[in-house]
Amino acid sequence: MKIAMIGRGAIGTLYGQLFEQGGQDVIFLVDETRKKRYEADPLICNGKSVDFHYETQTEPVDLLFLATKYAGLNSAIALAGPSIDAHTLIVSALNGIRSEDELRQAFPNNLVIRTIVQGMDSTYLQNQCTYHVVGELVFGPDDPDQKEACQRLNQLYTSCAIPHRWVDDIIKEQWNKLMLNCGLNQTCAAYYTTYGGIKVDGPLQDIYMKAMLEVKAVANAQNIAITDADVQHWFEVMKTMSNEGMPSMRQDIIAHRKTELALFSGTVVPIAKQLGIQTPVLEDLAKRIQAIEAAF
Repeated sequence: MKIAMIGRGAIGTLYGQLFEQGGQDVIFLVDETRKKRYEADPLICNGKSVDFHYETQTEPVDLLFLATKYAGLNSAIALAGPSIDAHTLIVSALNGIRSEDELRQAFPNNLVIRTIVQGMDSTYLQNQCTYHVVGELVFGPDDPDQKEACQRLNQLYTSCAIPHRWVDDIIKEQWNKLMLNCGLNQTCAAYYTTYGGIKVDGPLQDIYMKAMLEVKAVANAQNIAITDADVQHWFEVMKTMSNEGMPSMRQDIIAHRKTELALFSGTVVPIAKQLGIQTPVLEDLAKRIQAIEAAF
Protein backbone atom coordinates (compact mmCIF):
# COMPACT_ATOMS: atom_id res chain seq x y z
CA MET A 1 0.00 0.00 0.00
CA LYS A 2 0.94 3.62 -0.45
CA ILE A 3 0.41 5.13 2.99
CA ALA A 4 0.29 8.79 4.02
CA MET A 5 0.89 9.50 7.70
CA ILE A 6 0.00 12.79 9.38
CA GLY A 7 1.43 13.33 12.84
CA ARG A 8 5.03 12.41 13.61
CA GLY A 9 4.78 12.07 17.36
CA ALA A 10 4.83 9.03 19.64
CA ILE A 11 2.20 7.11 17.67
CA GLY A 12 3.08 8.26 14.17
CA THR A 13 6.75 7.45 14.62
CA LEU A 14 6.01 3.97 15.99
CA TYR A 15 3.58 2.95 13.25
CA GLY A 16 5.49 4.74 10.51
CA GLN A 17 8.46 2.51 11.31
CA LEU A 18 6.34 -0.65 11.48
CA PHE A 19 4.73 0.09 8.10
CA GLU A 20 8.14 0.73 6.52
CA GLN A 21 9.60 -2.42 8.05
CA GLY A 22 6.65 -4.28 6.52
CA GLY A 23 7.64 -3.09 3.05
CA GLN A 24 4.99 -0.38 2.61
CA ASP A 25 5.51 2.94 0.80
CA VAL A 26 5.22 5.51 3.61
CA ILE A 27 5.09 9.30 3.26
CA PHE A 28 4.64 11.76 6.09
CA LEU A 29 2.49 14.68 4.97
CA VAL A 30 3.68 17.92 6.60
CA ASP A 31 3.52 21.64 5.98
CA GLU A 32 6.51 23.36 4.42
CA THR A 33 7.85 24.62 7.75
CA ARG A 34 7.85 21.17 9.32
CA LYS A 35 9.34 19.63 6.18
CA LYS A 36 12.38 21.88 6.42
CA ARG A 37 12.72 21.35 10.17
CA TYR A 38 12.32 17.59 10.05
CA GLU A 39 14.79 17.18 7.19
CA ALA A 40 17.37 19.35 8.96
CA ASP A 41 17.00 17.75 12.40
CA PRO A 42 16.85 13.93 12.22
CA LEU A 43 14.35 12.14 14.42
CA ILE A 44 15.82 9.78 17.01
CA CYS A 45 13.83 6.68 17.93
CA ASN A 46 15.12 4.24 20.53
CA GLY A 47 18.57 5.76 20.15
CA LYS A 48 18.74 5.49 16.35
CA SER A 49 18.24 8.08 13.61
CA VAL A 50 15.05 7.63 11.58
CA ASP A 51 14.92 8.88 7.98
CA PHE A 52 11.26 9.25 7.05
CA HIS A 53 10.10 10.63 3.68
CA TYR A 54 8.36 14.02 4.06
CA GLU A 55 6.15 15.74 1.48
CA THR A 56 3.60 18.54 1.50
CA GLN A 57 1.46 16.71 -1.08
CA THR A 58 1.51 13.44 -3.01
CA GLU A 59 -0.49 11.41 -5.51
CA PRO A 60 -3.63 9.87 -3.98
CA VAL A 61 -2.70 7.24 -1.43
CA ASP A 62 -4.33 3.94 -0.50
CA LEU A 63 -4.38 4.64 3.24
CA LEU A 64 -4.40 7.86 5.23
CA PHE A 65 -3.26 7.18 8.81
CA LEU A 66 -3.83 10.14 11.14
CA ALA A 67 -1.78 10.29 14.34
CA THR A 68 -2.07 13.95 15.30
CA LYS A 69 -3.32 15.47 18.51
CA TYR A 70 -6.98 16.49 18.43
CA ALA A 71 -6.02 20.17 18.28
CA GLY A 72 -4.33 19.44 14.96
CA LEU A 73 -7.18 17.51 13.35
CA ASN A 74 -8.61 20.39 11.31
CA SER A 75 -5.15 21.23 9.98
CA ALA A 76 -4.59 17.58 9.15
CA ILE A 77 -7.86 17.43 7.24
CA ALA A 78 -6.85 20.44 5.16
CA LEU A 79 -3.38 18.99 4.55
CA ALA A 80 -4.72 15.59 3.54
CA GLY A 81 -7.30 16.77 1.01
CA PRO A 82 -5.07 17.00 -2.10
CA SER A 83 -3.45 13.61 -1.40
CA ILE A 84 -6.51 11.39 -1.22
CA ASP A 85 -9.31 10.32 -3.53
CA ALA A 86 -12.46 8.23 -3.12
CA HIS A 87 -10.51 4.94 -2.91
CA THR A 88 -8.40 6.09 0.05
CA LEU A 89 -9.13 4.35 3.35
CA ILE A 90 -8.85 6.58 6.42
CA VAL A 91 -7.76 5.45 9.87
CA SER A 92 -7.64 7.76 12.86
CA ALA A 93 -5.28 6.92 15.74
CA LEU A 94 -6.64 9.82 17.76
CA ASN A 95 -8.00 9.21 21.23
CA GLY A 96 -11.70 9.40 22.02
CA ILE A 97 -14.84 8.82 19.98
CA ARG A 98 -15.12 12.04 17.96
CA SER A 99 -12.46 12.09 15.26
CA GLU A 100 -14.07 9.49 12.98
CA ASP A 101 -17.33 11.45 12.85
CA GLU A 102 -15.47 14.65 12.00
CA LEU A 103 -13.44 12.87 9.32
CA ARG A 104 -16.61 11.43 7.79
CA GLN A 105 -18.08 14.91 7.59
CA ALA A 106 -14.91 16.23 5.94
CA PHE A 107 -14.52 13.29 3.52
CA PRO A 108 -18.03 11.92 2.84
CA ASN A 109 -16.85 9.82 -0.11
CA ASN A 110 -14.25 7.91 1.91
CA LEU A 111 -14.49 4.97 4.28
CA VAL A 112 -13.29 5.95 7.76
CA ILE A 113 -12.64 2.88 9.91
CA ARG A 114 -13.04 3.28 13.67
CA THR A 115 -9.75 2.39 15.32
CA ILE A 116 -8.27 2.31 18.81
CA VAL A 117 -4.53 2.51 19.47
CA GLN A 118 -3.69 1.08 22.87
CA GLY A 119 -1.19 -0.71 25.04
CA MET A 120 2.01 0.92 23.78
CA ASP A 121 4.43 2.83 26.00
CA SER A 122 5.69 5.19 23.29
CA THR A 123 6.77 8.67 24.36
CA TYR A 124 7.90 11.66 22.29
CA LEU A 125 9.78 14.57 23.81
CA GLN A 126 12.21 17.01 22.18
CA ASN A 127 12.49 15.20 18.83
CA GLN A 128 13.18 11.85 20.46
CA CYS A 129 10.80 8.90 20.51
CA THR A 130 11.20 5.87 22.76
CA TYR A 131 9.11 2.74 23.08
CA HIS A 132 9.48 -0.81 24.30
CA VAL A 133 5.91 -2.10 23.99
CA VAL A 134 4.20 -1.83 20.58
CA GLY A 135 0.64 -2.31 21.83
CA GLU A 136 -2.12 -3.03 19.33
CA LEU A 137 -4.58 -1.60 16.82
CA VAL A 138 -8.20 -2.48 17.58
CA PHE A 139 -10.62 -1.85 14.71
CA GLY A 140 -13.92 -2.95 13.23
CA PRO A 141 -16.85 -1.87 11.09
CA ASP A 142 -19.74 0.13 12.49
CA ASP A 143 -21.55 -0.38 9.17
CA PRO A 144 -21.70 -3.54 6.98
CA ASP A 145 -20.32 -1.55 4.03
CA GLN A 146 -16.98 -1.31 5.84
CA LYS A 147 -16.27 -5.05 6.13
CA GLU A 148 -14.27 -5.32 2.91
CA ALA A 149 -12.14 -2.33 3.95
CA CYS A 150 -11.54 -3.97 7.34
CA GLN A 151 -10.36 -7.11 5.53
CA ARG A 152 -7.83 -5.00 3.61
CA LEU A 153 -6.59 -3.44 6.84
CA ASN A 154 -6.38 -6.85 8.49
CA GLN A 155 -4.17 -8.08 5.64
CA LEU A 156 -1.99 -4.95 5.86
CA TYR A 157 -1.46 -5.18 9.61
CA THR A 158 -0.71 -8.90 9.36
CA SER A 159 1.85 -8.36 6.59
CA CYS A 160 3.59 -5.69 8.69
CA ALA A 161 3.56 -7.84 11.87
CA ILE A 162 1.52 -5.15 13.63
CA PRO A 163 -0.45 -6.54 16.59
CA HIS A 164 -4.14 -5.97 15.87
CA ARG A 165 -7.66 -7.16 16.69
CA TRP A 166 -10.81 -7.03 14.58
CA VAL A 167 -13.74 -6.59 16.98
CA ASP A 168 -17.47 -6.92 16.35
CA ASP A 169 -18.54 -4.01 18.58
CA ILE A 170 -16.07 -1.20 17.91
CA ILE A 171 -18.37 1.41 19.49
CA LYS A 172 -18.25 -0.44 22.81
CA GLU A 173 -14.48 -0.82 22.55
CA GLN A 174 -14.01 2.89 21.85
CA TRP A 175 -16.03 3.78 24.95
CA ASN A 176 -14.04 1.23 26.92
CA LYS A 177 -10.76 2.92 25.91
CA LEU A 178 -12.31 6.36 26.53
CA MET A 179 -13.08 5.22 30.07
CA LEU A 180 -9.42 4.41 30.66
CA ASN A 181 -8.24 7.71 29.18
CA CYS A 182 -10.66 9.72 31.29
CA GLY A 183 -9.34 8.03 34.41
CA LEU A 184 -5.65 7.48 33.80
CA ASN A 185 -4.66 10.30 31.43
CA GLN A 186 -6.58 12.99 33.25
CA THR A 187 -5.52 11.96 36.76
CA CYS A 188 -1.84 11.85 35.78
CA ALA A 189 -2.14 15.24 34.07
CA ALA A 190 -4.17 16.99 36.77
CA TYR A 191 -2.02 15.75 39.65
CA TYR A 192 1.45 15.82 38.01
CA THR A 193 2.06 12.13 38.48
CA THR A 194 3.21 9.03 36.61
CA TYR A 195 1.68 5.56 36.44
CA GLY A 196 3.52 4.78 39.66
CA GLY A 197 1.54 7.45 41.47
CA ILE A 198 -1.73 5.82 40.45
CA LYS A 199 -0.63 2.32 41.45
CA VAL A 200 -0.29 3.27 45.11
CA ASP A 201 -3.40 2.81 47.25
CA GLY A 202 -4.66 6.26 48.12
CA PRO A 203 -6.47 9.39 46.86
CA LEU A 204 -5.10 9.38 43.28
CA GLN A 205 -6.03 5.76 42.73
CA ASP A 206 -9.51 6.53 44.07
CA ILE A 207 -9.89 9.44 41.63
CA TYR A 208 -8.73 7.25 38.74
CA MET A 209 -11.30 4.58 39.58
CA LYS A 210 -14.18 7.00 40.22
CA ALA A 211 -13.56 8.79 36.92
CA MET A 212 -13.77 5.48 35.07
CA LEU A 213 -16.97 4.54 36.86
CA GLU A 214 -18.56 7.85 35.83
CA VAL A 215 -17.74 7.11 32.19
CA LYS A 216 -19.16 3.61 32.60
CA ALA A 217 -22.43 5.08 33.87
CA VAL A 218 -22.71 7.40 30.86
CA ALA A 219 -21.97 4.54 28.45
CA ASN A 220 -24.46 2.21 30.12
CA ALA A 221 -27.18 4.89 29.88
CA GLN A 222 -26.71 4.75 26.08
CA ASN A 223 -26.95 0.94 26.01
CA ILE A 224 -23.20 0.58 25.54
CA ALA A 225 -22.31 -2.53 27.52
CA ILE A 226 -19.29 -1.45 29.55
CA THR A 227 -19.07 -3.81 32.56
CA ASP A 228 -17.41 -3.92 35.98
CA ALA A 229 -15.09 -6.53 34.46
CA ASP A 230 -13.94 -3.91 31.91
CA VAL A 231 -13.15 -1.49 34.73
CA GLN A 232 -11.19 -4.16 36.59
CA HIS A 233 -9.33 -5.12 33.41
CA TRP A 234 -7.95 -1.60 33.03
CA PHE A 235 -7.00 -1.56 36.71
CA GLU A 236 -4.95 -4.72 36.17
CA VAL A 237 -3.39 -3.33 32.98
CA MET A 238 -2.39 -0.15 34.79
CA LYS A 239 -0.53 -2.18 37.42
CA THR A 240 1.75 -3.68 34.72
CA MET A 241 2.88 -0.29 33.40
CA SER A 242 6.27 1.20 34.20
CA ASN A 243 6.23 3.30 37.38
CA GLU A 244 8.10 6.05 35.52
CA GLY A 245 5.84 5.94 32.47
CA MET A 246 3.21 8.55 31.77
CA PRO A 247 0.25 8.96 29.40
CA SER A 248 0.16 11.36 26.48
CA MET A 249 -1.78 14.03 28.37
CA ARG A 250 0.88 14.19 31.08
CA GLN A 251 3.53 14.45 28.34
CA ASP A 252 1.60 17.39 26.88
CA ILE A 253 1.55 19.14 30.25
CA ILE A 254 5.34 18.76 30.58
CA ALA A 255 5.87 20.13 27.07
CA HIS A 256 3.35 22.98 27.64
CA ARG A 257 1.22 21.70 24.76
CA LYS A 258 -2.55 22.02 24.68
CA THR A 259 -4.01 18.74 25.92
CA GLU A 260 -6.77 16.57 24.48
CA LEU A 261 -9.17 17.45 27.27
CA ALA A 262 -11.92 18.01 24.67
CA LEU A 263 -11.76 14.30 23.81
CA PHE A 264 -12.08 13.11 27.41
CA SER A 265 -14.12 15.01 30.02
CA GLY A 266 -14.93 17.51 27.29
CA THR A 267 -16.81 14.77 25.43
CA VAL A 268 -18.30 12.74 28.29
CA VAL A 269 -19.52 15.53 30.59
CA PRO A 270 -21.85 17.20 28.03
CA ILE A 271 -23.36 13.81 27.19
CA ALA A 272 -23.81 13.11 30.91
CA LYS A 273 -25.61 16.41 31.39
CA GLN A 274 -28.02 15.56 28.57
CA LEU A 275 -28.73 12.24 30.26
CA GLY A 276 -29.07 13.71 33.76
CA ILE A 277 -26.01 11.86 35.11
CA GLN A 278 -23.73 13.44 37.72
CA THR A 279 -20.00 13.45 36.92
CA PRO A 280 -18.28 15.41 39.73
CA VAL A 281 -14.88 13.71 39.37
CA LEU A 282 -14.68 14.21 35.60
CA GLU A 283 -15.70 17.85 36.01
CA ASP A 284 -13.11 18.46 38.73
CA LEU A 285 -10.36 16.88 36.63
CA ALA A 286 -11.35 19.10 33.71
CA LYS A 287 -11.17 22.26 35.85
CA ARG A 288 -7.73 21.32 37.17
CA ILE A 289 -6.36 20.64 33.69
CA GLN A 290 -7.86 23.84 32.31
CA ALA A 291 -6.14 25.78 35.11
CA ILE A 292 -2.80 24.16 34.28
CA GLU A 293 -3.19 24.98 30.58
CA ALA A 294 -4.11 28.58 31.37
CA ALA A 295 -0.73 29.02 33.07
CA PHE A 296 1.29 27.99 29.98
